Amino acid sequence: MMKNFQWKAQLPHLIAVLVFAFVAIIYCRPAFDGKVLEQSDVIHWKGMAQDLVKYKETHGTYPLWNNNLFGGMPAYQVILETSNPLTPGYFHALFMLFLPKPVGFFFLLCISFYFLSQVIRVKPWLGILGSIAYAYSAFSEIIISVGHDTQMLALGYLPAILGAVWLVYQKKYLWGAALTALFSCLLIAQNHLQITYYFLVIATFMTIGYMIQWVKNKEYKHMFMALAITLISGGIGAACNMVTLATTSDYSKATMRNSTLNLDTTSATGTRKGSGLPIDYAFGWSYGKLETFTLLVPGIYGGGGSDKLPENSAFVQKLTEKGASEEQAQGIGDQIGTYWGAQPFTSGPVYLGAVICFLFIFGIVYLDTKQKWWILAVVIASIFMSWGKNFEIFNNFLFNNLPLYNKFRVPTMTLIIPQLLFPVIGILALNQFFFEEKNKALSEQKLKMATYITGGIFLILGLLYLGWDYAGPNDEMLKNNFTQMLQGNAAEAKSLYNAIKTDRQTLFGKDLLRSFLLVLVAVAILWLFIKNKIKTTYALIGIILLSSLDLLSLGRRYLNENNFQEEDAINEASFKLSPAESAILKDSSYFRVINLSRDVFNDAITSYHFHSVGGYHPAKLSIVEDLLNYQLRKQPINLKVLDMLNTKYIIVPDRQTNQPAVQQNPDALGACWFVKAIQYEATPATVMKGLNNFDPKDTALVEEKYRSVINTQFTADSTATIKLVKNDNDFIEYVSASATKQYAVFSEIYYDRGWKAYIDGNESPIIQTNYVLRGMVVPAGNHKITFEFKPESFYSSSKIALIASVLVWLLLIAAMIDTFREKKTVNA
Repeated sequence: MMKNFQWKAQLPHLIAVLVFAFVAIIYCRPAFDGKVLEQSDVIHWKGMAQDLVKYKETHGTYPLWNNNLFGGMPAYQVILETSNPLTPGYFHALFMLFLPKPVGFFFLLCISFYFLSQVIRVKPWLGILGSIAYAYSAFSEIIISVGHDTQMLALGYLPAILGAVWLVYQKKYLWGAALTALFSCLLIAQNHLQITYYFLVIATFMTIGYMIQWVKNKEYKHMFMALAITLISGGIGAACNMVTLATTSDYSKATMRNSTLNLDTTSATGTRKGSGLPIDYAFGWSYGKLETFTLLVPGIYGGGGSDKLPENSAFVQKLTEKGASEEQAQGIGDQIGTYWGAQPFTSGPVYLGAVICFLFIFGIVYLDTKQKWWILAVVIASIFMSWGKNFEIFNNFLFNNLPLYNKFRVPTMTLIIPQLLFPVIGILALNQFFFEEKNKALSEQKLKMATYITGGIFLILGLLYLGWDYAGPNDEMLKNNFTQMLQGNAAEAKSLYNAIKTDRQTLFGKDLLRSFLLVLVAVAILWLFIKNKIKTTYALIGIILLSSLDLLSLGRRYLNENNFQEEDAINEASFKLSPAESAILKDSSYFRVINLSRDVFNDAITSYHFHSVGGYHPAKLSIVEDLLNYQLRKQPINLKVLDMLNTKYIIVPDRQTNQPAVQQNPDALGACWFVKAIQYEATPATVMKGLNNFDPKDTALVEEKYRSVINTQFTADSTATIKLVKNDNDFIEYVSASATKQYAVFSEIYYDRGWKAYIDGNESPIIQTNYVLRGMVVPAGNHKITFEFKPESFYSSSKIALIASVLVWLLLIAAMIDTFREKKTVNA
């Protein structure tokens, strides 16, 4: 077999691997100098995860409950560790070529797209072109720079799973099934379900496109086989991640993404908002309609919020004229940022490359294939979806009717679909143009048409450049800041604002000219080829270099050496405690902290050190979100609620020292206590309203539905005691002593999807108390009370994951054996 193996045929693929590795290594060179990326989201993730990391250091495994976020929440939403010795996840490191972050990220995206390019049968060099275009689209650098690692990894498997399904549809059943199972396993393992959802959108459009062809050709048997194989193998891959899926599904039922309380102050009861996120929250980051032109011209809306003003900017010049030093003026300008589009803020534009955009237009005009129609349809749909609230009639309908769509936010993320499919159309077009076209006159005509269309787009952009007033929808705050800075001088503030608008036009103009010249050169290369002025090899190299340099140079705006720092320096800057905060750690008792010197409920830094009332997580428990909305975000904050949450320390900003200061709360109620009375309320809303005016030390608020569970009267016992023995995340122990039956309130977040309570080993019901806490009837006498967190969704799903993993390996082995037999038959 080795003798008959065609090594020469594999050489282009080996070259592709080397090119991908070389480009990624050079592009991310500081990663090999002992430096790491400074990523805001990763820093916050470290804050979320530190409680779990400390637990593992002493226990050897991660816990399932996290004590440091929002008073407590499931830990598997931050770190999930499963024991599956047969997981196909071992392939992940191989597909990253064992390279460090973010080098391996770029390699993964490249090799994944290259696999897709070979499935659709384009020449390897064109596969390289498309792979670099997909991997280094500006969105990749942007999400890496801010720390959206799971999103980047999920993007890494998007082309691969699409290629695997495409194999099935091409009647490569066995390999298609094996790879669909493998890549669906790896895609879902990255735990970015929104990217997985968008893959399903792409796959749906592709399947409909193929089904139309199959029905026309009466290929019913193939159609049913292909659909069955895809669904079954995809299901097997998904089942490999059953622990993740089951725990996430179970948790989602109790989160703000399922429902939240709508507390109408004029209503006695209130209601719960439907299933899913509030639409205004979900559509918070909606791409502007004209902002879509950033796919072709990145600076049309200034770029990103942290982008710098242009050299010799009008703003800096104007501010220096008013007496500021050039350094001061530049510093103020850099803080303003350049973005002025419809989104609240953004780290950068979605730029697919001027050359790639032109090749997409050329491909849509030129290609005579059924594939382009479903691709065009899903691209248009994804652009409409990215507009979110800016195209309400379309997106409100999807939000209210498309299954699970209302669980996700940030509509701009749908632009990953054109990021993937623009290069697909581009390389398909070039493959036909360079290697398959027999009718040169037709290809010349199509090239002219694509050039005219692209020229028309540039004409529109040129008119926008000349005609816009460059006033952004979020500029009021900017103008107010200028007025305050200039001590109320409105005329001078207006001159600064006008200077900013001039700089916006400059940025737009520079990138408009840049994109126009890139497209012009691309057209010239293709034109020279079609006129036989240059050979295929030179034309191909020219297009590859032009497209790649376009994207690699643009990406440097968002990912460069400044993003890399020494890890110790990042940790020191992010998690260093003030002297006052250090003093809190000397207290060895069990308590919580609220940090008012930060954005309390969007801050995971405090959670790095303390059991925090606040925190950061995109899917908080709905009862916690309700408590924040109606008690802790309001002014003044409800101090009684802080008391019942055992908030012993309050960190506040000290304006004199510009350092955090610490105030001790003497009224914090501790880990547990007995109350004198229970106040029953009809609904969750009336419980929430009851929190406005009650004393948690003496009274517990409980819904009426629990009256039959409690079913007892209580006699006050002034000598009764209950205290915490230990809190070990998944296991909590208390001891109590009382002469009569008592009702205990435990300052732990109520979560009925895994917590069990026991009195002297006998299970006892946990009562939702004070809206977010746990309560329990405790009999007279001396007792040991324990809580254990054992979510069924975690433990019952591990066997399914193991079985599915075995099936993936068996499919891969079967596919390899089948290939071996075929080669043996051919060579016999």
